[in-house]
Amino acid sequence: MSTVTRGAKNAYRNVVRTVSIVLILSLSFALALVMLLSYNSVKQHINQVSSEINNTITITPAGSFGGFGGGGNPFTEAQIAAVEATAHVTSVTASTRDTLQNTTQAQSSTSPSGGGFGGGGGGQHFGFGGSGATTSLVSPITPGAIAKVTNGGFTLPANFHPPMEFFGTSSPANATVIGATSLRLDAGTFFSPSSKDLVADVAQATATKNKLAVGSTLTAYDKTIKVVGIFTANTTRSNATVLLPLKTQESLQGVSGPTSMVAEVDSIANVSSATAAIQAALGTSVATVTSSEQDATQVSSSFSTMQDIALYSLIGALAAGGVILFLSMLMVVRERRREIGILKAFGASNANVVLGFVTESLTLTVMAGVVGSLLGAWLANPVLKVLQNATTSSSSSTPFRGPFSGGGVGGFHLGTFGHDLRAATGLGVIGYALAGIVLIALIGSSLPAYAIAKVRPAEVLRGE
Repeated sequence: MSTVTRGAKNAYRNVVRTVSIVLILSLSFALALVMLLSYNSVKQHINQVSSEINNTITITPAGSFGGFGGGGNPFTEAQIAAVEATAHVTSVTASTRDTLQNTTQAQSSTSPSGGGFGGGGGGQHFGFGGSGATTSLVSPITPGAIAKVTNGGFTLPANFHPPMEFFGTSSPANATVIGATSLRLDAGTFFSPSSKDLVADVAQATATKNKLAVGSTLTAYDKTIKVVGIFTANTTRSNATVLLPLKTQESLQGVSGPTSMVAEVDSIANVSSATAAIQAALGTSVATVTSSEQDATQVSSSFSTMQDIALYSLIGALAAGGVILFLSMLMVVRERRREIGILKAFGASNANVVLGFVTESLTLTVMAGVVGSLLGAWLANPVLKVLQNATTSSSSSTPFRGPFSGGGVGGFHLGTFGHDLRAATGLGVIGYALAGIVLIALIGSSLPAYAIAKVRPAEVLRGE
């Protein structure tokens, strides 16, 4: 019988001890796997946060709420040029926004009267108080429980439809205009940024709800507008919007310029200086300039804490597994001193005897690794959710100061940036897990191997 085969079979010599060691080790491995998956997930999320919002600056008219109204004046061409000329600013997207009610609903008694209305359920927010214009479109969003009763006590009728949001933009492919982080053109084309034509790009959900296709027409501001493109964005609210050329929207809405700008900065490190430079160039009486750097830093800090917890727990779980296996194998070596002495007396070298115990240690570790991996995969997402809730509760109520939210009215909050963290395995995780199993096996058999080397056949046999 070979040394390796004998070592593997020795792992089953004492069933009770084998089961006990495997169960204890599997719990340690399960915790280690959960923490490894959590660490990778948080790391990816922090990178996503940094890539999505850390290098943007939002400029709104002074006194307005995110460019949605309530004071301030539209921006002029000279002011836009001043922002574009700011050091480290790579691009500027100008936009304006209006809310339009459905024509039929506006003519009936089912429409709420008065100024603002908020709370759509599911993170949506529906705002009246726009230009008062109407559209033939019906919103694809169904009001949730939050929107059933307004603050003024007006109860929504069953057939109520939220107003449609129309955005005029100088960059139709820029997802930040409609509060999204990604935007994909599904059909047709994006209109020209400098166009003044009555054309529109319509979100896919809106197009489906209203049975629109490229070449179809819709009515807004008592004008017939042609659909030239259909796009899909990554949020429910942004998929219920319509994009018009900036000049067209300004003309239809009756404003003399854009009511919001988003400046992209070349590096996160230059966001603070660019924000200060833009504010100084425009003046506090003209514009309110905010960046996502502070909010992103707060969220990254919360998730970094979560990442640290996962890392330290991972190290602790691996160390615990190594200690458990080490003590178990040390006990086994002491129990088999006589057997080791006999093997040496018959010519077995220290290396052969050590190899047998290393094989036994690796067999126990592999069994525990299989059980621990199954248990860890099952527990990964629940544990990750608990960690996420515990470490991001303080930042989840912090509003994202984007062009769409205006300091919170958009319903888009940091916390998880609209995404729940999910544990995902991959080749890298599998590789780390295998390396961890081998490392634990080596740790568990290293010092016992030293004890084996000290066993002298003559002393053992003399004691017999």
